[in-house]
Amino acid sequence: MDGSSLCHASVPVLPENKAFSVVFKTLPPSCCLFSPCPRQNNEGGVIAQLPSTVTTFNQTGLKPGEEYTVTVVALKDQARSPPASDSISTQIDAPKNLRVGSRTPASLELTWDNSEAEANSYRVVYSTLAGEHYHEVLVPRDTGPTTRATLADLVPGTEYGIGISAVMDSQQSVPATMNARTELDSPRDLMVTASTETSISLSWTKAMGPIDHYRVTFTPASGMASEVTVSRDESQLTLSELEPGTEYTISIIAERGRQQSLEATVDAFTGVRPITQLHFSQLTSSSVNITWSDPSPPADRLVLTYGPRDEEAAQQLALDGTRRHASLTGLRPSTEYLVSLVAVHGAVSSEPVTGSITTGMDAPKDLRVGNITQDSMVIYWSPPVAPFDHYRISYRAAEGRTDSTAIGSDATEYTIRLLQPATKYEIGVKSVRGREESEVASITTYTAMDAPLGVTATNITPTEVLLQWNPPLMDVESYVLVLTRHTVVAGETILVDGINQEYQLTNLQPSTTYTVAMYATNGPLTSQTISTNFTTLLDPPTNLTASEVTRRSALLSWVPPVGDIENYVLTYRSTDGSRKELIVDAEDTWIRLEGLSETTEYTVRLQAAQNAVRSGFISTTFTTGGRVFANPQDCAQHLMNGDTLSGVYTISINGDLSQRVQVFCDMSTDGGGWIVFQRRQNGLTDFFRKWADYRVGFGNLEDEFWLGLDNIHKITSQGRYELRIDMRDGQEAAYAYYDKFSIGDSRSLYKLRIGDYNGTSGDSLTYHQGRPFSTKDRDNDVAVTNCAMSYKGAWWYKNCHRTNLNGKYGESRHSQGINWYHWKGHEFSIPFVEMKMRPYNHRNISGRKRRSLQL
Repeated sequence: MDGSSLCHASVPVLPENKAFSVVFKTLPPSCCLFSPCPRQNNEGGVIAQLPSTVTTFNQTGLKPGEEYTVTVVALKDQARSPPASDSISTQIDAPKNLRVGSRTPASLELTWDNSEAEANSYRVVYSTLAGEHYHEVLVPRDTGPTTRATLADLVPGTEYGIGISAVMDSQQSVPATMNARTELDSPRDLMVTASTETSISLSWTKAMGPIDHYRVTFTPASGMASEVTVSRDESQLTLSELEPGTEYTISIIAERGRQQSLEATVDAFTGVRPITQLHFSQLTSSSVNITWSDPSPPADRLVLTYGPRDEEAAQQLALDGTRRHASLTGLRPSTEYLVSLVAVHGAVSSEPVTGSITTGMDAPKDLRVGNITQDSMVIYWSPPVAPFDHYRISYRAAEGRTDSTAIGSDATEYTIRLLQPATKYEIGVKSVRGREESEVASITTYTAMDAPLGVTATNITPTEVLLQWNPPLMDVESYVLVLTRHTVVAGETILVDGINQEYQLTNLQPSTTYTVAMYATNGPLTSQTISTNFTTLLDPPTNLTASEVTRRSALLSWVPPVGDIENYVLTYRSTDGSRKELIVDAEDTWIRLEGLSETTEYTVRLQAAQNAVRSGFISTTFTTGGRVFANPQDCAQHLMNGDTLSGVYTISINGDLSQRVQVFCDMSTDGGGWIVFQRRQNGLTDFFRKWADYRVGFGNLEDEFWLGLDNIHKITSQGRYELRIDMRDGQEAAYAYYDKFSIGDSRSLYKLRIGDYNGTSGDSLTYHQGRPFSTKDRDNDVAVTNCAMSYKGAWWYKNCHRTNLNGKYGESRHSQGINWYHWKGHEFSIPFVEMKMRPYNHRNISGRKRRSLQL
């Protein structure tokens, strides 16, 4: 036999109504091992060895609501079959010991013991025994051993069937059941509708629940109670043959079997019991309260009439017959009023019950306090209406004796003096007539604190002021400072701790007048206000800086002050004692000092001025440079000497003072240091000239000019030079750069030598490499014609040109204007041209020079 077939378990069979046992059936092996255990933790299992003839087994002692794993193994000799397993969940158990805790006509409070299973909640189902009013509610399980629920909105005096089942996830237990009955509800609104000498008529609202009848009990003052049973359909009853003029206590209950409702009661009186007296209380100058006893039989309505005794006009109030009190308000002070009350029964009115009252004197009104100082205050009021003889004013400190004084009846204000500062006072004012006094009009207030003394402003700067003061005698919680700027309405409020005697104001506006008002506080108390005025100083300019310092000049710049000024006063002094003072406009923020001495230290001081007031000063120092080159031989050496402005300078060929030449230096283009030797910009200078003019040069260095071939040859003979040609047409610009440039002497006819090209214009000059110079009277070109004559210029022509920068200004005919072929072609005359040269290694040398000077 296969081991797997020795034994297997079928699905366990759960007997009806057994939550704590399981019956298992097995196929018959020789012997079986039975082992159930909880599936969740596989702990606490039980092993039972069963005879081979047993095919069912009943396991008891299991926990309700638990899932178990059951394993059965067949044994034969030493052989053991594979286990046959299945899982089964025990039923959850129902709650136990259902009971009613308390009940009312409309509710039942239920309590029960919780299920052993870990139920989440309980389903409570309830309805009347007749199957009406079915409801179902889910109640969460309480944490303790019991759970409580209240069933509300039930029918009074009705028996309900109730079932409660435990719920855990998708499982639900069988219900635990019980029956419970709500209390009977009482009849309501019991009232006396009529009475005679021997009878009392009653009415009530019927009970809502099912009842058998009503039981009415009536007891006279003598104490002998009687009762009568009334049908459940009735809601009225007349009790007859009663004792005349007797007060009865009457009660009514509803009954059903042995069940009784709570009673409703009412007091009643046989015969007529009129209202005999009015009772007055809480009498003031303008109001009174009135009460009276119950009339019998009850009145349908009441009419209350009142008015001054000496006037015919009166006012009436219509009141409900059940009212037993009224309040009269808006009465005149010190006035006698007549009051009467009439009970109305249908069309019959009782005799009026009358009384009289005299209202009290009214107190002064609108009591208020003003002009409070540390030792006095003024009280104000409006006079009362009622006539009086005089006022009595009393005042008392919170801890002290009461002082009082009498003043005339025509006064409406009074000054109280000799008070203590910062003290709470209770003040009362009343009017007096003979021995009669009005109520007291009262008010509570504080005298002012004594003020701080002598607030002063010190250490005044353009933006800061130190405020100092002497404290008052009383303790101070805080000081309140109100800072107001001149011409500004709203002020800034600052709180300062009461232990301080000074405060630093910051972030003020320079040259501005301020007012500071201050007072001390302590809780609700404030002192009188003291104040002072001050004006901040004119603030100086800031960040005075010297830059672009050369041998003979320096640029000074600064940040202007915040306040308004008229001008600046600038003073600079050299180490040799010379001094100069300049007046600078208020709008300026820089100035260039010219004509300074070389290699001299200068100290500069700058102040702002407004009217006759000057600010503090700021200062800086700088030292002018000396000459690196005593006799500059080109513009590059001028630049390294500190001459940074473009313009006309004198150079000395090879440093020889006997070979001095005036040139125009471009100190800004591409690092500066360029000698401009040709400029075309407006056509005012004639460039169609002879050889002699081109040898020595012509024109105006600050306008259009040619420096001269001899000068160009001498300059380029000093070393290796580079060439730059700048061209412009409106906003469009281009340039050509050649890293070598020189021309020969007059014997070589000033032949052109240039190096490699770079730039944006295109290379139009290399075509003329090695060519001698030609003019209209000296034809040195290789063309058949005279190029200079044909193209109205002078140049290093070949056959004839790619560029003609000395051509006719503004001429657009082919090749006759100022042409640069590779930029604008031969039919456009370029409006602006500059040809310039400088030493080839100027950038590197000037950079090293500047670094060495900085070191």
